Amino acid sequence: MAQKSASPLLSISSIGDGDHTMGLISQRLKACTKGTVYSSVFTLLTTCVGAGTLSLPYAFSQGGLVLSSVVFFAVMMVAVLVGFMLFSGKRYCAEVFPEKEVWGYEDLAHAAFGAVGKIAVLATLALLLFLALIAYMIYARDQLNLVVQFIISRTGYVPDCSPLVNCALLMAIGFLPIFPITLLRDLTRMQITSTISILCISYVAIVATIKTSVAWVDFHSNDTVQNAIPPDWHKSIQLVPKGFPGLVTVISYCSLSFVCQFNLLPVQKELQNPTKRRLNIIVIASIATAYVLYNIVIFMAYFNFFDDTREDFMLNYSRDDILVTTARAALFFTLLFGYPVILHPTRAALNRLLGLLYDLVVERISRRSDWVSSSVDPEESRPLLPETDSRRSENKKVPTWMWFCETLILFGATFLPASYIPNVGYVWNFVGSIGGVLVLYIYPPAFYLRLRYLRYVSRAERKNVTICSQYDCYAVYKEAVAVIVLILGGVLLFLTNYQAINAVISRTHEPSNLCFQTKCFHQT
Repeated sequence: MAQKSASPLLSISSIGDGDHTMGLISQRLKACTKGTVYSSVFTLLTTCVGAGTLSLPYAFSQGGLVLSSVVFFAVMMVAVLVGFMLFSGKRYCAEVFPEKEVWGYEDLAHAAFGAVGKIAVLATLALLLFLALIAYMIYARDQLNLVVQFIISRTGYVPDCSPLVNCALLMAIGFLPIFPITLLRDLTRMQITSTISILCISYVAIVATIKTSVAWVDFHSNDTVQNAIPPDWHKSIQLVPKGFPGLVTVISYCSLSFVCQFNLLPVQKELQNPTKRRLNIIVIASIATAYVLYNIVIFMAYFNFFDDTREDFMLNYSRDDILVTTARAALFFTLLFGYPVILHPTRAALNRLLGLLYDLVVERISRRSDWVSSSVDPEESRPLLPETDSRRSENKKVPTWMWFCETLILFGATFLPASYIPNVGYVWNFVGSIGGVLVLYIYPPAFYLRLRYLRYVSRAERKNVTICSQYDCYAVYKEAVAVIVLILGGVLLFLTNYQAINAVISRTHEPSNLCFQTKCFHQT
């Protein structure tokens, strides 16, 4: 049975749900039969390939064709190395904590850094997925806006001012009907959207290839063709970034394109005969396939629009193009039905985070109460609250009214910003700085180094020798690579967040389309 990713177009959902330590993906995979290499590759591929594909051509236009290509390849190699680090970290965890079951990313964080590590991972996930929900809505809004304009332009009577291009109204028309779906507790049947997302992105790549090919075929034509190649096209090719912000942009966007680390451990857990060789093949094959698909979209879009490529390259095409409109409609419906699948793990991450914080606070209060009552009769010092561990083991179901309120708050908190943020670039900068940097460059090497150190300590204690005697000199290059990636992640975390904040302050991104450029629609 094929494994499915939990969230299409930006699938980062291997997180804890309820009171169990494994994530949503892990829970579903556990109920499935053992996975194969092909199903595992498909799972990771659907995790990588998503809505961020639409912004990669823009990143290349900002970072320069040559330098961006080098950075993109380097990021792909780092993603592969990080996958190896996570698998090694899990092996170290099994040796140091043989009784601990590691199902997901947060379990590895807990083994490495305790409650602090789990809180950091859950907080990162909650924020990352929340921003992804806003980006989903903005992407869907822009596609729907141009589809509506296309339909209006085909009618016999076109009003001078149509309310259908108003952003808030478009958002309401598109997303309010799916609100009941967001209230579902089980989205197993929605997992088909993972397959649909891959097909949709593939169709967009085909459309981009067709449009670019037609543009180049008509290059020497005297007729005016929309999206035609400019006569001085060779002057429009930018090989290196014009400034440092362009380099930061391409690193941030490219890093986010290979974020599949949250699903690596669940895939390993359910793989038949999970040998090191098979795991390495899965990581390399999935990331390399995503890399090839990305490059098709990037170069087809870039060699059509060059430096004029927008944050969502689909906005570069004319609204009157029928073929492009079909791709926009497909993107809209994929994003629309992918939204509930993203919201589900977002809500679960928040519940897990709040539950963990509550347990820690109660445990702190309980310890303080024990210290105060140490001189009191034991019968009187009996704690009023049950122990934290027993409370964690209870499988408490969230009441329906609380579930509804949580969903309504999350829906409103993403709907309002998406209605008024003029360009997805403002959100995508933060998604890249958080997801692309923390998940790819900082957490995995930190987990790897910490668990490797704990393994040295554990072996030294068992053999009653010094830690230095257990040091593996042959693996020094692995630790050096992990340290380099960790330091690089720290630098990028500062630079990418500074870039994202500066973009908001200076308003560097222009409005996406007519949804913000004007409240009226004029026939052209």
